[in-house]
Amino acid sequence: MRTIKFIISSCLLLLFCSCSKKVKSLSDFSAYLNKQDNGFKVCRSVNGVLVSVLYLPPEYLALKELKGDTANKRLNYDSLLNYHRNSSSFIITFGPDEAKKNTNDIMYDNIKNFREYTERSLDLNFDMENKIVLKTKKGEYAPVLSSLENTYGLSKDRKVNLVFAAGMKDDKTKNQYYDFVYSDETFGVGTLHFNFDANRIKENMPEVSIN
Repeated sequence: MRTIKFIISSCLLLLFCSCSKKVKSLSDFSAYLNKQDNGFKVCRSVNGVLVSVLYLPPEYLALKELKGDTANKRLNYDSLLNYHRNSSSFIITFGPDEAKKNTNDIMYDNIKNFREYTERSLDLNFDMENKIVLKTKKGEYAPVLSSLENTYGLSKDRKVNLVFAAGMKDDKTKNQYYDFVYSDETFGVGTLHFNFDANRIKENMPEVSIN
């Protein structure tokens, strides 16, 4: 009887794990990536500023760009997936740490005058490529592309999209870590390291349902 119960419990556990790693929509995928326990997102809080880095896997980017009729969706998805595997994409987010009772818009946090605001704006728009490096066992990489998302004043956070020429196409199995290093001169948080376990990312990659 105990053996039967053990087998049933094991089957239910496997079924639960497989179901929990399957995504059917872009919103499902986004929610999955933003759960820190899954290993795709790392956060740091310093001096009332919350900085988070989110890794966007090729599977997510391919699903985001997927278009076309049902008959060609799988073929289009696979093509986009191979394309995005040649690079690595991240989003770094700066915001007030409300848990530390900071409720300021991050663009105005500790800003004393218009000159300082202008410098912060210029840094986020044009200088992030000089402040960030992605370290792997194969070498160090600066971003080849960065773009600040326009919030139109609707959010206290600011997000910067970053693309590195180093892809996880081979690194997923050969490299064990990614050290995303941000050297700050903008928010007073110093140099921050965001470590991503490549093996954990591979193990936690959800299955994408293409309908």
